[in-house]
Amino acid sequence: MRVLIVGGGIAGLSAAYDLQKAVLARRPCCASAASAAREVLELSLLEASGRLGGKLLGDTLGGVPVDAGPDSFLSTRPAAVELLTELGLRKKILTTERTRRDVFVYSRGRLRKYPDGLMMLMPAKVLPFLASDLLSLPEKLRMGLEAFVPPLKEEKDESLAEFGRRRFGEAAVRTILEPVFAGIYAGDVEALSLNSTFPQFRELEQRYGSILRGVYARKGPAAKPSGGLTMFVTLEGGVASFPEALAERVRPCARLNARVKTLRREGGRWRAELASEETLEADVVVLAAPADASAALLEHEAPAVASLLRRFEFSSTAAVNLLYETSALRRRPEGFGFLVQRREEVSLTAATFTSNKFPGRAPEGKTLIRCYFGGKGREAPLDMDDEGLARAAAGDLERILGLGARPLGASVHRWPKANALYNVGHAARLAGLEAALPAFPGLLLCGGCYRGIGIPECVRSGREAARRALQGVPPGAVV
Repeated sequence: MRVLIVGGGIAGLSAAYDLQKAVLARRPCCASAASAAREVLELSLLEASGRLGGKLLGDTLGGVPVDAGPDSFLSTRPAAVELLTELGLRKKILTTERTRRDVFVYSRGRLRKYPDGLMMLMPAKVLPFLASDLLSLPEKLRMGLEAFVPPLKEEKDESLAEFGRRRFGEAAVRTILEPVFAGIYAGDVEALSLNSTFPQFRELEQRYGSILRGVYARKGPAAKPSGGLTMFVTLEGGVASFPEALAERVRPCARLNARVKTLRREGGRWRAELASEETLEADVVVLAAPADASAALLEHEAPAVASLLRRFEFSSTAAVNLLYETSALRRRPEGFGFLVQRREEVSLTAATFTSNKFPGRAPEGKTLIRCYFGGKGREAPLDMDDEGLARAAAGDLERILGLGARPLGASVHRWPKANALYNVGHAARLAGLEAALPAFPGLLLCGGCYRGIGIPECVRSGREAARRALQGVPPGAVV
């Protein structure tokens, strides 16, 4: 059996890792990875660019490793931690600082603290919530009335904003839902689908009649971290060391600068035509590329599938890391960072105080801050050049925090149309794909465009694609 993986991001790498591991398990222990891949299962990972890892990219700033893409991931979704453990990197996982965990929102011209638990709409303690200046007393009372709001009876794919407005009021949407969930998904809460982003809210509403009653009945809104980990974790040297470790193991089957132009099915097998005019055949194709790129490959063979894939939406973002001399700061950042309300007149959407959140990510005497730009409806600042974006980041930090010092340097990275948006209708688009794909045996779609955007979900998706491929030629599916 021949398997072809298209796309060398974390999903494609995870699939390749499991397939190559299966190859090696079938060969004598003296066989090399390269010969095993050739003789037992012809496995190829094709990456159009000159590097593996996709959005999980590292950089250095003043000799300090920084993340150019995602800088952390959830430990409560186990796929990433499990794979890191297999790779021997469990000891490299860094947990968040356990005492200075405050998160703020820049609202009405100043930073205001989110009371514990409120970022998920459920204050963990009543008194700190009532004492907070985040919302007015009438707005807090409106949130409390959520317990008396009847559940939605009709089956409807509500937006996050519709749901939040109906159950908690307008202020909760603008001050809590919008900064938090627009930050997670780089989208617009007026368009993001509740069912495809946080279906647990709908489940609580339907089962208990109220989110408040449901959370307190369950004694907690979410799964708890295990194994001494915190909810969010990263790696020593940055998240980019994760795909680097996978890349070392799958290198015998990986090809860089190998752009696929089109996929066709002939004689019961898939034929991949490369930009180099080379043609590769495969029994199973794992498409670990973004939905729009996958659509272009399937245009001739599966136009209906390509049309469905083109309906998936994306937004653009940028990350700017700034390094400061701690002793030069007039005021040192407190807590983990802050989010920005959409109505505030600053370019930033959020900032993470990396050296506070993950001790050890910056040397002693240095303060590392990561700034975020872009997202649906907030992409205008991305028109600036890199130097302008770095100046905007430093200027907004000065305005919001009053640091009183210039950064030692900046690292700017852009991600154009790289953030999959789970907007209203996302579940219907998935259902359309699930109905169309079985007609194309051996075609598996995986990655962050479909069933989860985070690193753990991409790892799970890639490993599930590998599992299905190892069972033979599966029906086409989204995994």
